[in-house]
Parts: sequence; structure tokens; C-alpha cells
Amino acid sequence: MQTTMETAGADTDAANELVEDNLHLVDHVVNQLASGFPRHVDRDELRGAGAAGLVDAAHRYDPSTGVPFARYASIRIRGAVLDATRTRDWATRRLRRDLRAIEAATSKLEERHHRSPEDDEVAAELGLDVEVVRERRAAGLTSTLLTLDRPVGDVDGDTDALADRVQEQDEAWLPETSLETNELVGTLHTAIAHLPDLPKQVLLEHHFEGRLLRDIADDLGVTEARASQLRHEALHALQAYFGTTFDGVAEIPANAPGKRKRAAFVSQVAAASTWRSRLEGVEAANDDVEVPA
Repeated sequence: MQTTMETAGADTDAANELVEDNLHLVDHVVNQLASGFPRHVDRDELRGAGAAGLVDAAHRYDPSTGVPFARYASIRIRGAVLDATRTRDWATRRLRRDLRAIEAATSKLEERHHRSPEDDEVAAELGLDVEVVRERRAAGLTSTLLTLDRPVGDVDGDTDALADRVQEQDEAWLPETSLETNELVGTLHTAIAHLPDLPKQVLLEHHFEGRLLRDIADDLGVTEARASQLRHEALHALQAYFGTTFDGVAEIPANAPGKRKRAAFVSQVAAASTWRSRLEGVEAANDDVEVPA
């Protein structure tokens, strides 16, 4: 058992030595291959894949074959790099061939006219319709996976990452918008929880359950006019509290009844809640209130 462990350790040391002595092969192979890859392919990722290929070669190498390690390792490194690029590339071989043709035509026209050619000039050079050229270019752009932390700076030393230049289309995922929405919903939960029972019941059943006021009034044993009055009482109380917390809230009509009750309600909610509890929608006074977000 000890002999086996010593042999394994010696093999590992030999493999590590091969890796250290031949790290230059990774850069050599990557530089050879990189010229055939699009500019957006991250060279550091290619080097990482090549290094993994070198380590694998060092552990698999058999000197008895007579093949020099550098030649064997170069083949393994090349294969590892190509495998890594294939896993990130969704383009078909035909599309890649078409893109190479477009790049070759573009380079030829640049040399001929000493400027960047227009799409219609590239299309004419290839004997294609201009829309076909544009479609193939667009397909090439959407066929490669990119990491969001990949540097995309246009100037040397610019460390901007791709994620910094990708604009979020869904505002709900933006931190500021998400925070504002959570605070608004949490404040609504908190304020409704502090409403008196009857106004709160009418408000929830009418606005969140969609029940008619006359049906609510029948259940409560009051007139429909009284149910409407309770609804307005609840809405005005919420409006008064929101007016102390958020900007742009309309003022309550001066002739609206219940001014003292609203003032007491605002004071009660302010005293019983904090910014954090409102943000999280936590209300210890009534945990059973369920208000749709």
C-alpha cells in the first residue's frame, strides 16, 4: 500500500513539473487559434481552457510512446480550447462559414476603398441581397454566449463589464423601482390593518374581492348609502396617511367628514410602524390581513 501511494505521489509531482515547464504552450496555442475567432471571444477564457488541457495532458502523458510531451500537450490544449468555444457557440457550421465569407469580403473592400464598406457593398461583393447579409450578421451576434463580467472597454485600461452596459428592460428588477414598490405595498398593508373593522371590511370586500356595495350592505345589515359612506371613510383615512409618507398624494376635500378620526388614524399608524416594517409589509397588529400586491 505504501509503495502504491509513493508511486502516485511521484506521478503527481512529475505531472506538476510538466505543467510548470510547459505553460508557455498555452499562450502559443491560444494565440494561434485566436486569430480565427470573433473579437468578442474572451482570450482569458481560452487560456483557462488551454491550461486545463495542459493539466490533463500532463496526467495522461506516457513517455513510452516516444511522442515528445510538447507535441502531445499542444494537441490536448488545442482540443480543450476548441471544445470550450463550441460549448459557448450556438451557430451552425454553415452560419460560421457564411460569416467568414462576410468578414473576408469586408476586409477586401476595406483594402480597396480604404474605408469601412457599407452593407450593400459587401452584399454586392458576395452576390447576395443586402438583407441576407444583415440577417446573417444578426444571427451571428445572437449565437454566442457572453459572460456578464466580460470587459468590453473600448480604451486600454477601461474595465467596464458587459453587465454595466446591458440595460434592464423590466423595471421591476431595478433596485430603486423594486424598493419603491415594496415600500408602497408594505405601507398599504400596514395602513389597512389599522383601519376600524367596518370600514376595513367594506374596503377589502369591495376593492379587493370585487363585491357590490349593495351585497356588502345586506351582509352588514345597513343601507347601501351607509356602506358607501364606510368605503369613503376608509379611502380618506388611507389617503390622509399616504399624504404624510409619499409626495404627490391629492388632498382630501375640505368638506369631507371625519377629520379628527383621520388625524387619530394617521398618528396611530405612524406610532405603531417603522419604515422597515412598512417596507417588509410586516404588521404585528393584524397579521391576517391579506392585500393583493
